[in-house]
Amino acid sequence: MDGKLFAGALELAMFLNCLSLALAVTLAFLWVCYVDFRLFRDRHRLHKRYSIVGIPAVLIAVLAFCNLFFNIFFGVTSDNNYYRTPLFLLPCLVIYGYMTYGAILSFRSRSQMDQYLFMPAMSFLVPIYVGSMIQLLNYGIALIWASVALGLILLYINLQSEEIFLDPLTNLYNRNYLVHHMDRLCRQVAPDHSITGILLDVNNFKYINDTYGHIKGDAVLRAMGEILLRATDQTQAVVARYGGDEFLILLHSAQSESLQQITDSIQRELQAYNASNHTLPPLSVSAGIATLVHTDVFSFFQDMDAKMYADKKAFYLRGEAEEAAVPSKE
Repeated sequence: MDGKLFAGALELAMFLNCLSLALAVTLAFLWVCYVDFRLFRDRHRLHKRYSIVGIPAVLIAVLAFCNLFFNIFFGVTSDNNYYRTPLFLLPCLVIYGYMTYGAILSFRSRSQMDQYLFMPAMSFLVPIYVGSMIQLLNYGIALIWASVALGLILLYINLQSEEIFLDPLTNLYNRNYLVHHMDRLCRQVAPDHSITGILLDVNNFKYINDTYGHIKGDAVLRAMGEILLRATDQTQAVVARYGGDEFLILLHSAQSESLQQITDSIQRELQAYNASNHTLPPLSVSAGIATLVHTDVFSFFQDMDAKMYADKKAFYLRGEAEEAAVPSKE
């Protein structure tokens, strides 16, 4: 629009520049919200934290539209040439502040994420950083929206790849991811660093499905996923749905205190769930724990599986013994 003179050209140039600035700061704020939600999956945290963090974005957006009447951040001359005022640095600082905050949040929380979850965030951010910096330093070059388009394409590609590794019912990692993750661990983990696995199977799940229906069964699996995520919240454990009603927790350590902490947390979470849910039988799990030795993944999973089934057999034997101990009403 610069230098174009036709009826309404000045007004249109001013409006489009105001809109572009307001959208830029809004996009930067939404980027931070996206990163936080991808990291923590907590809507309550999002509402509580970002109702305050969003204040600068709202103020800049409001001032951007006030720029229609007052040359706050920029102006347009009578021959329709755009120019910036000294206050133009303010929205730049807010926009880059949000982008930098999102990057720092990603890096600080990287231990909670895996590479495929980290890459969409950074692949989306880098083109925008580069394009907007070039535009800021070279007046007359418009690269921000092209950069956003490129960033969104990279984001979309990575998110499509991510779906391959997530279980759609529980939103935990799936078996595909476990294969990928174990392969990477076997290549990267030092020989003196152990990996511990906990294989869990929901007891009486077939009975729940047959008696209460598959919708209730799916709800139990989702609840089980949430229970395991809460139980491992303070650790760097990987939680996955191994298949059916089986779940797997991987720890990059065999320390007894970490294992005890997780198993105790699982039992507390199960007790809390059972206390609040009176429509289903009490939820419990059988578990098998094993340690990976010399990158022998087959033996690792076989050992967990055997111990889990031994625990399940003991669970059913206890149930039969309890039923036999109950005196007949006849």
